[in-house]
Amino acid sequence: LRPQKRETKDNATFAGVLEKMNRVERTKIIKEAREKYDAYDETVWEKAYFDEGSGGYVALNRKRIEYSEVSKNEKAKFDKEFNMSRVFAENGYKIEMLEEIPRIPSPDVTINGILADLKSVSGHNNIVKYATKAIYQQGAELILFRFDMMDELILAAINALKLRKIKGMYFVAGNNRVVEF
Repeated sequence: LRPQKRETKDNATFAGVLEKMNRVERTKIIKEAREKYDAYDETVWEKAYFDEGSGGYVALNRKRIEYSEVSKNEKAKFDKEFNMSRVFAENGYKIEMLEEIPRIPSPDVTINGILADLKSVSGHNNIVKYATKAIYQQGAELILFRFDMMDELILAAINALKLRKIKGMYFVAGNNRVVEF
């Protein structure tokens, strides 16, 4: 079962917005996120992480967890994607890690209800290729990157994605502040 494609509520938890809210508004947003997180059907989802400061969370599809146990490579991939998802959750995003379907290209997660694909990249060489594949072949609407470091070549690749109208977000390892593009 796939979750609904988009949330109907305003995605007020996008990076930086909560910090600008007054305490009452912030508390309300976090409370609503906690209620949604607590309501996940535990026969389908494992509630893996909730960030009390932002209201972001990670829910894991149980079939995704099972698939991670088929090999060391799948376990390593799962751990990497979970760690990336957790950084987005710490920044206030609601992440659902979707079921892995072998040999069928599909998005890895939803982020605030939007289908997205996760990519961890050490340099600029494959950024446009990975994003294009995620959007046009895997059905993602957003691309979510983790970069080992940031430089001018990576920024140029992100600008190339913007010119192609490909949307996404990224963070740099060690900084973990999410930036939208």
